[in-house]
Amino acid sequence: MPLYTVHAPKTADGSEVDPAELVFVKDGFCWPALLIAIPWLVYRRLWLTLVLYLVALVALSIVAGLAGSDASIVVIVLFAFWFALEANGFRRWTLERHGHVLLGVVEGRTLEEAERRFFGTAEFSDRAETSPTPSPGSAMVAAPPSQAVPKPPPPRAEAGIVGLFPSPGIRR
Repeated sequence: MPLYTVHAPKTADGSEVDPAELVFVKDGFCWPALLIAIPWLVYRRLWLTLVLYLVALVALSIVAGLAGSDASIVVIVLFAFWFALEANGFRRWTLERHGHVLLGVVEGRTLEEAERRFFGTAEFSDRAETSPTPSPGSAMVAAPPSQAVPKPPPPRAEAGIVGLFPSPGIRR
């Protein structure tokens, strides 16, 4: 199943972030970046990445052109596949440069499933339950924590026991 990283913009006053402002970025290969790289970069507003992409494409075309037409086609195709592999990484890099904070990683078959899993986590649900009750006629939307840190597992009763062995002192 694909992994998605969840990013939230930093708030100046440390207030809660609106769930609609969270950005989910898929980890892995990006088909639109392979097939229509320049429109994809413009749509995602990755301006610096667009400039770097165009400079690299022109430089590779010039260098590969000196080697011959067959070599230039192979080099350009390999560059397109490499860019499609790294496109979502460039998107995360741009979000980080713009002040977004990584909240966590969630997996899901689709973006919608990943969002449901993220917003259904225990920490998010606990925060929604402890929030004040809404007044009649108003909608209450829970906001995710500003810094989602996974809770450590509860400590084991006996550190020396591993696996499915019975606890010491208990008779069967």
